Amino acid sequence: MAPFWRKLAALHDAITSASFAGAAAVLGAIAFSFCYEVTARYFFAAPTSWANAFVSYLLCAAIFLAVPELTRRRAHVAINLLLERLSPRPAIVLNRVIRAASAAACLLAAWFTANATLDQFNLGIDTISTYPVPKWLVSAFIPYGMFSSGLYFIRDLTRDDAGGGTASLMP
Repeated sequence: MAPFWRKLAALHDAITSASFAGAAAVLGAIAFSFCYEVTARYFFAAPTSWANAFVSYLLCAAIFLAVPELTRRRAHVAINLLLERLSPRPAIVLNRVIRAASAAACLLAAWFTANATLDQFNLGIDTISTYPVPKWLVSAFIPYGMFSSGLYFIRDLTRDDAGGGTASLMP
C-alpha cells in the first residue's frame, strides 16, 4: 500500500505546485491590470471600466490557488508559544491534535464552500458588478484550496516532530 500512497502524495504535490504557479500567474495578471488602469487613467484620461471587477474576481483565485502550497511548506500562520514551552513528547501530542483540528476545519470548510458553489451553479447566480460573471467561477477556488490544505494537514499527521519543516509523504 505504501507505493500507492506515495504516488497519490506525489500527484497531490504536483497539482499543488501547478496551482501555486497559477496563483503567481493570476497575481501577474492583477498587477498588469492595475498598471494598465493607472496608465490609462492618469496618462490618457481614459480609465477602464473593467479593471476593478477583473481584479476582484481574480483575487479569490490567487489566494486559494496559493493556500495549499503555503500549507505544504508550513508557511501558514502559527502561534507556537505553547508548543515551544512544552517538553518534546507533550509538544508532539499537542501538535498532532492541532494538525487534526486544522484538517477537520479545512475539510469542513471545503464541504460547506463546495455546497455553496454548487448552489451558485445550479441557481445561476451572477456576481453584482459592472461585468457580472457566474458566481461559481469566482468561488470554485475556495473548496479546492481548503480541501487540498486539509489533505496536507492529514499528511502532516504522520510526522513525529513538534515544529517546522514540510509535510512528509504518507507511508
